[in-house]
Amino acid sequence: MNTKIVIPLFQGAAYIHNCLQSLQEQINLTNVIVVNNGSTDAGPTIVRETFPKVTLIDVPKQLGFAGAVNTGIRAALAEEQRPEVVIALNQDTMADPHWLEGMLVPFDDPTIGLVGSLARFPDGHIQHAGGTLIEPLWYGRNRQALTEDTPLDYLAGLALGMRVAMLEQIGLFDEAFFPAYFEDVDLCLRAKTAGWRIELADSATLVHHEGALTQQGRRHTHIIERQRWRLLLKHRSPDELHQLVFPAEQVQLHERASLGMSDVLRSAYAHALLMLPMIARQRGWSTTDTELIRTKLVALRTDAITIERKTRIAGLQAALQTHLVPVRDLSSAAEQVSSSATVDNSHHLGTDMQLNSHPATQAEPPTTQEVSVPQGKSFTPGKRPPVAIVVLTWNGLAVTQRCFASLRAKTRHVPYRLIVVDNGSTDGTVEWLRDQPDVTLIANSENRGFAAGVNQGIAAAPPDHDVLLLNNDTEIIEETWLDHLRTVANDHPDYGIVGCLLLFPNGLLQHAGTYMPQHNFWGYQIGGGEPFIGQYPGIREVEGVTGACMYIRRDVIETIGGLDETYFSYYEDTDYCLRAMQAGFKVVCTGGAKVIHHENSSTRLNNADWWRMFSHGQRVFLNKWRNYFQRQRYQRGLLWHSLIAHATGYATSSREFVRELDRRGVDVRLACIFGTDYTEPPTRDPRLDQLRNRPKDTSLPQVVYSQGDAFIKNSGRYRIGFTMLESDTLPADWVYQANQMDEVWVPSHFTRDVFMASGVRRPIHVIPLGFNPNYFHPHIQENKPANVFVFLSIFEWIERKAPELLLQAYVSEFTRSDDVVLVLKVFNHDPHFNVQQRIHELTNRSHAPRIVVLLNQEIAEHQMGGLYRSADCFVLPTRGEGWGMPILEAMACGLPVIATDWGAQREFFNDQLGYPLRVRQLIPAVARSPYYAGSRWADPDIDHLRYLMRYIYEHPAEAQAIGLRAASVVHQQWTWGHAVDRIMERLETIDP
Repeated sequence: MNTKIVIPLFQGAAYIHNCLQSLQEQINLTNVIVVNNGSTDAGPTIVRETFPKVTLIDVPKQLGFAGAVNTGIRAALAEEQRPEVVIALNQDTMADPHWLEGMLVPFDDPTIGLVGSLARFPDGHIQHAGGTLIEPLWYGRNRQALTEDTPLDYLAGLALGMRVAMLEQIGLFDEAFFPAYFEDVDLCLRAKTAGWRIELADSATLVHHEGALTQQGRRHTHIIERQRWRLLLKHRSPDELHQLVFPAEQVQLHERASLGMSDVLRSAYAHALLMLPMIARQRGWSTTDTELIRTKLVALRTDAITIERKTRIAGLQAALQTHLVPVRDLSSAAEQVSSSATVDNSHHLGTDMQLNSHPATQAEPPTTQEVSVPQGKSFTPGKRPPVAIVVLTWNGLAVTQRCFASLRAKTRHVPYRLIVVDNGSTDGTVEWLRDQPDVTLIANSENRGFAAGVNQGIAAAPPDHDVLLLNNDTEIIEETWLDHLRTVANDHPDYGIVGCLLLFPNGLLQHAGTYMPQHNFWGYQIGGGEPFIGQYPGIREVEGVTGACMYIRRDVIETIGGLDETYFSYYEDTDYCLRAMQAGFKVVCTGGAKVIHHENSSTRLNNADWWRMFSHGQRVFLNKWRNYFQRQRYQRGLLWHSLIAHATGYATSSREFVRELDRRGVDVRLACIFGTDYTEPPTRDPRLDQLRNRPKDTSLPQVVYSQGDAFIKNSGRYRIGFTMLESDTLPADWVYQANQMDEVWVPSHFTRDVFMASGVRRPIHVIPLGFNPNYFHPHIQENKPANVFVFLSIFEWIERKAPELLLQAYVSEFTRSDDVVLVLKVFNHDPHFNVQQRIHELTNRSHAPRIVVLLNQEIAEHQMGGLYRSADCFVLPTRGEGWGMPILEAMACGLPVIATDWGAQREFFNDQLGYPLRVRQLIPAVARSPYYAGSRWADPDIDHLRYLMRYIYEHPAEAQAIGLRAASVVHQQWTWGHAVDRIMERLETIDP
């Protein structure tokens, strides 16, 4: 069969030699055409000098993939002997022996128009085995196994055989897909529409160095989204667009826009509007259809702009919280105090503020030195020094009066000195402050900026005082706030800087520590925007805390000085926290103190150009800290290959693992296990979403955290498979793939034993899962109904969770006359199964007890603790668990738990911490999932379940005590921090 191979060449000097060399034994190189697509490297020279038989076509400018391939096809078709088949081949491929032979065999069938290759990663794992379009938005997902039971919607253009007769009928690649992406999908869809078949030639194998020359970052994303919309407009009917695509696109838009990340979609909608008239004419759409589609695209773009404006302002305000930074020499600040108008009224102190008078101008602050280890005076834990509260004002008299009124009314048991630095107020603030008997006032004639003003206040503080920075737009709501901050700081030798929880006036959480994402360096406030129900209760190490309320121990100031006055406003606090950490101190945020913050009041009141101040602060910060974040922030790397954004157990635990690994200094590179980084939606956590854009470095150790039949996707230098199963044996394929790993991780000793008994011979390490103590603890706000005992169960309606057994036990044991209700939070992913109808069938009897069903209701992670705390007992008569996260979360919230006494949950669940449910025997694991074929799982004892539910109902005090005991134990042993301890041990062993 007469065949031509067309290779587009662009900056491919590192690959083209190996590519052409792999073809030499399979085809006369006179039948190979290389299209130099604007290369400026040595690639074209290599072709000319090393492979002179190859036809090299030089084009003056880059044509994109489609344009370059089409140029080669046209040249081939212009020859006297026209080829029957043309194969487009990427420059970064290496064909296996007999690859070409395998590509041509399917063309013996005259109905085949397109043939694709089976591509492998360099390590041998399958990379492309055809592709599937994910409904309804048509993101592409490459199939990565020959046995994968998903539609073959398209073949990858990296090695695509095309029958010339088909091309003559449907045309060549659409060059409007410039510079790349989706042109191969478009060609496949056009071929199938014209009646041609497409086929994957599984014997035509090659190696593909995927992504070797693709563009990275946001431009890459822009191109993908633009091309996706071209594909949708070309191949979706108007009805499909209206009924399927636009509703789903609206959901995706709101998810991304809420993060301020929807610019790529907004840009794609603009391009779609530009494409629409021509595509509509080509497809013969009516004017009405075209106008309706145009209207919806405009609406999407308008929505994106509107939501982005709102979230960008909110996000900037959250990120631009008075950021503190170190200063060069506080003696200069003391001189500035002397030159400012200083009024010391502090001899008029209240009962809780009786101190010896320390005139502000007599303070003798030490000079600041750039150091890497603490050089200040020694610290003695347990002291309770007085506190200098430093407040800056810049107009906003009413705001300041509200702050001081709450401070005076609520601050107890701590002697404090109130130092106010006014930055040029003109609204009567200075005059009012001069009349305050407990205020030491430093009045500047102009706004000297946040950092300089704070330094003046620190310089005026007596040398035996700790310092608290407090914004004048805060409002004190707890009498113990300052006492608690002082205690935390002074009871631990490392806690040099302490922040508290900041709340918005509407009760939402504003700040539980800060984090600096490296993809934009805009700052992120942990927990920002979450409805506050008691989360983040303990003392946690964080990267930073905001200067709106920052407690600084005196020895920190003696060691690193004050704030860096290179900053005017914004980023100073983040800088100061980083300096403190580099000097050996820890920065913590405590949930034991809460303050309301009316955020950015000064900026609004003074109509300040916050963007100019912010941009300046960001530039200063990047100049100082970019090298730290690029070279010192992380000590080791890891490629984490899993799901991250969905509501599945793997995705939920992935988020927690990755967040904690990042906090521990591990440079995590995220890769989506099923598709590309764009297959999953954003997580809404910048700490996680930024990790997707990091290069996928296969030289790092790689963890595939998914079902055991996905281990084959592990392409790392050191390959780790991390999985679990709920029955007593493994599928044979899982065993085979596990034995290809360097080591295997499982969450429990139960699972380890199953793996070993099933034939896994690679080293197996127990890496437990955990729970988030910030969201799951006994003091989360509850909303429990009065005079009713609430049983709670959370599960997916599948055979393994035994929902029928739970309902049968409940309705058999209780009646309507019992003050009891069963709350079921149920997920059902089977559209053909009616959960409500099945529950009715199981419970349809007279005087049946009450049941509440929450079906497919998404509850945010930070709110789930409130659901647990609104129940009296958690019950799950499961037939098998890979870990049992709902069981552990319920225990962490202090609930008594009934759970089956078999499976992985026995790792943390026993009769001292809950109510184990007896198992009658092991029975065949009958389920729709093929993973359980031939294995067994537990058959829970329904009579014992009835007994336990009744017993806990009648002995609530005993049950509550056991629940609280369980909470205490699991908080000490089973958090995500404890789980990552084990991962860190393994990483240190793998890469010492």
